Amino acid sequence: MDQEPWRATKRQERLQGWDIDVTKGESLIATFAALALHSVVADATAAGRARTTAVVNDLPLAAVVEATTTKRDFEILAAMPTEYTDENEKASLNYFRLLSYQRGRTGLWLPRLRTELRHSLITLTERSCLSAPTCADLGQWVEQAGLA
Repeated sequence: MDQEPWRATKRQERLQGWDIDVTKGESLIATFAALALHSVVADATAAGRARTTAVVNDLPLAAVVEATTTKRDFEILAAMPTEYTDENEKASLNYFRLLSYQRGRTGLWLPRLRTELRHSLITLTERSCLSAPTCADLGQWVEQAGLA
């Protein structure tokens, strides 16, 4: 799936309008997506499913969209991993955690980033020729777009 250039520009304009550095904002959206997916996997594990790559790949993208809508920040954060494989991942997750405590203008960042993530996932889902795209499909789209 090709990302439409105007869509990225609109998102970047919104991030700038909210006084969010575009690079940091894009990174936070990706972190939010990873945490939402992680929370869905944690729910699946709690329901008795094995924690395997196959389970993650089979998760409907709609479940991640739902998590961005129905789960509150503390629920997303509760699923946050406690072990990290690299320092950039750790820094992004810690920054995300700090944002959950912010008030004022910065306190609006998470709801705004949640909206951007949700919009992106819904757009991908609606534009897919598949009736129920999965996380594996998303991974393939990322590879095809050269973003992996």
